[in-house]
Amino acid sequence: MNNNLLNDHQIITELIGNAAQLPAEDPRAARWATEALALAAELPILIEEAEGVLGRIEHDTTCRWCAGQPGAVIPVGSFWCTH
Repeated sequence: MNNNLLNDHQIITELIGNAAQLPAEDPRAARWATEALALAAELPILIEEAEGVLGRIEHDTTCRWCAGQPGAVIPVGSFWCTH
């Protein structure tokens, strides 16, 4: 990511977006979502989005169904498990 010309909001939303697109087992996903959460201290809506991505990552790695099924992760547009 090239953060030189981006404002805080753009940096945070880029981190959240990138984390949301990665599979839960990719260590960058949790790292980027956590970084976004730390940077979003003054932006409540972005805190909520970062927490949502972290929740999806936690689900994808702990759900008895999804964690054991390759490709069974929650779709990016939904944070609800269908299993």
